[in-house]
This record gives sequence, C-alpha cells and structure tokens, in this order.
Amino acid sequence: MKIYKIRTRPTRSGYMLMLVLLAMLIASINYSNNMAYILTFLLFSLMLVGMVFARNNLKGLTIANVMPRPVFAGERLWIDFELHNQSKGRRFGVWLAYPGLSNSEELSGPFSTDACSNTTVELSFTTSKRGRYILSYIELVTVYPLGLFVVKGKIEVEKAYLVYPHPDGYRPWPEPEVLEVEQYSGEIHHMKGGDDFTGVRPYRLGESMHHVDWKAVARGRPLSIKEFTGGGSACLYFGWEHLEGMGVEGRLSQLCKWVLEADEQGTEFGLKLPGDTIKPGAGSTHTLKCLEALALFQFQPGKGNR
Repeated sequence: MKIYKIRTRPTRSGYMLMLVLLAMLIASINYSNNMAYILTFLLFSLMLVGMVFARNNLKGLTIANVMPRPVFAGERLWIDFELHNQSKGRRFGVWLAYPGLSNSEELSGPFSTDACSNTTVELSFTTSKRGRYILSYIELVTVYPLGLFVVKGKIEVEKAYLVYPHPDGYRPWPEPEVLEVEQYSGEIHHMKGGDDFTGVRPYRLGESMHHVDWKAVARGRPLSIKEFTGGGSACLYFGWEHLEGMGVEGRLSQLCKWVLEADEQGTEFGLKLPGDTIKPGAGSTHTLKCLEALALFQFQPGKGNR
C-alpha cells in the first residue's frame, strides 16, 4: 500500500517566518541595504530547501500487514503494521495519524526507518461506539527537518475492525436453565435451575465450574457437581429477557460483562438476543463469537463515529 496523495502546508512557525521575511524584504527595499537583501533571500532559500526535504521524507514509504487489536468502546484501538522504506535514504520523524484528527495526542510516533528496511509501528486512536467500522486510509505526517512545513500523505488500507460494547453493569448472573428431555416424546422443556435440584456427584474434568458446590468446597470437601431431576442438564444462558428495565446499550454492556466474566472463569454459557441465539460453549472462539454478536446487534453502518 503506497502513498497516493501528498499535501504540503506551512506550520505556525512557517507562517511566522514568512511574515518576518516579508518585513525584512520591505525594510531592505526602504533602506536599499544589500546585506539585508542577502540575509532575506538566504533565509527564504533555506525555507524552500526545508520544504523539499520534508516532501522527500515521505517518498518510498509503504505499509503492510495491518492488524487491528480487539477493543471495547471507549478504549484506544491499537493497530499494528509494518512501515516499509523502499528508498535508498533514511527517513526521520514520521508520524502516523487517523485522518481528520486535529488532536496531537492522537498522533503516533515519531518513527524512523533505515534505507531499504522495515519497521514495526503502531497507530492508536480512541473509539467511542460499538460496531464494525472500516479503516479506509491512514496518514503519514512529517515536519522534518526544520518544522516549517507539515507534509501529509494518505495510504489506502480498507481494513475492517470491531468495537465491542463497553463491559459494565452490576446485576448478578441469571439462574441456569435445566433442559429436561422426555423419555418417549423426545421433546425438550426449559425449566429454571434450582427447583429440581436432587444432590451432588463428584466433579469430572472439563465440566462447567458454574455448577460446582462451592459451599462444600469451602468446608474442605472435594469438588462436586450439583445434579437435577429428570435426567436434565443445566445450561447457563445470558439472555435479553434477564435485563428488563434497561436500554439497548445498557443491556449490551451488561451482557458483555457477563460474557467476559464467564470466559475468565471457564464457564460454559450461551447467549440469547432478539432474533439470534448462540448455543452454550466455552473457549476463546466461543467468547469472540458472542462479543461479535453483541457488537453488531442492531448496528447500522455509516451512522455515528468510531
């Protein structure tokens, strides 16, 4: 991916120098002072040379292997990629920016790279809303060598990234659902856990830790699993209906927090959203699938900002 558009404009220091040179030129004309003429045009020539060097400082630069990291709304999105210098000259003081940002804190850098070499760099900016977004292009920025001109070059990226909901909420987990299968009809009935509890049995490796009898463990007994009647099995679902009285974004934040807590504890869980149900599972792949469903729930591309 190469730079396809380079723009050059004076910095604040550049504009100030232009005013000073204009004043010096007027004074040189009024007093017909040859030394003042020489100094004025010498500084003006130095300014033009600085502009040429600034533009050349971005020539030959390309990027590759763009890799956005997972991020939650309100956090900084970090994007790793390689900065390639295909020219025979070293490049100094190159900054990276998300186009349209005016805050200097959103710039990443500066970076330098040797001739015909690669450098691993990072770009970051703050996200605000969940969803799937497209990083269309980034900007390379430099003010090298004199700081009198800022040169910006755009590079097309076209890389998609996900912003998950901000994990937040205080509500406890819902009760597990018991799936009871009738012996003859084969139909499955959902019942709330707790009503059909019959006893405990020894824990088997790989089983959900959510159903462990922790009170017995606290008394020094070995791990044991709570069992239910009817040959059923308890399944933990994080559902939309468990969060009545909350808005859409509030529910998504609470569900996101539950998903992260369950993943941290190694608990099997499922997710129920209006029009979408993810069956119980565990592991990083299952967790990422649930987080993606939360990020894209009723998301409308093109509305809002990052």
